[in-house]
Amino acid sequence: MPMSGSTVVKQDQKSKITRIIDTCTHAMPPQFASDRDSIFQMDRTFRSLFANPKAKLVDAQNLIDSMDKSGVDTSVCAGFGWTDPGVARESNNYNIEASGLHPDRLIPFCSVNPLWGQEAVNEVQRCYEAGARGIGELHPDTQGILDADISVLAPVLDIARQLDMPVLIHASEPVGHSYPGKGTVTPELLMTLVNAYPNNKLIFGHFGGGLPFYGLMNEVRAALSNVYFDSAAFPFLYRPEIFEVVARSIGTEKILFASDFPLVSQKRSLKEFTAAKMTDEQSHKILADNAAQLLNI
Repeated sequence: MPMSGSTVVKQDQKSKITRIIDTCTHAMPPQFASDRDSIFQMDRTFRSLFANPKAKLVDAQNLIDSMDKSGVDTSVCAGFGWTDPGVARESNNYNIEASGLHPDRLIPFCSVNPLWGQEAVNEVQRCYEAGARGIGELHPDTQGILDADISVLAPVLDIARQLDMPVLIHASEPVGHSYPGKGTVTPELLMTLVNAYPNNKLIFGHFGGGLPFYGLMNEVRAALSNVYFDSAAFPFLYRPEIFEVVARSIGTEKILFASDFPLVSQKRSLKEFTAAKMTDEQSHKILADNAAQLLNI
């Protein structure tokens, strides 16, 4: 296993950072790349994210190679918000099998569409028994969740709570530039979900589309007691000061380091993280401790 942060953490920090956990990466079955046109036709989320033929598709070995080069010890291998059950199952199986080959390096999440009802619950249970540690990523826009009554999410969120599986959900900013898959899952919608399911452990991607900024409101901060925010793709969205701002508004213990590899390289994400003015204690929490506690690793 590589020395954590050996290639990307500043020289004066190398001896201080002992572990790095990347809480959002994506690796897909090799056949998704070789049969790209077929997956494109079957799955709406895949179409929204990978319409550009230059969009990167990588497998687990590419992820392991990136981890070795950047000094990342452990990565969460998440799915996407699949709309086709067959595609979801194939992706889930791949994440679980890859983690079996690299048990000390990869942590599998499984992805379902909550609107599948009992089928989704069964898939979560199956994946949990096979080693999955969380659910996600979910993409409410393409999965049709935004058009449904929030109560239909209950079966999947109930099983997630029973199994102590956090649920990773894509979030987006109500302002700023557009990008593939951005969607409309903005802070207001996320708060509706939080208020409806306050006992679930939730991870909101991309700093929750800015939801942590409202942590300066006492009622919002109190409502987010079971919510975490990952930094996925932050170099495309925010300056490194985002870590300082969120730490002050919602608490360092709520931030999870994430690259969103391969969209953003792990090496770049770690390099830009070092530009944030975080204390050693804060860096330890964000880079590893928070995730280790949340995922029981």
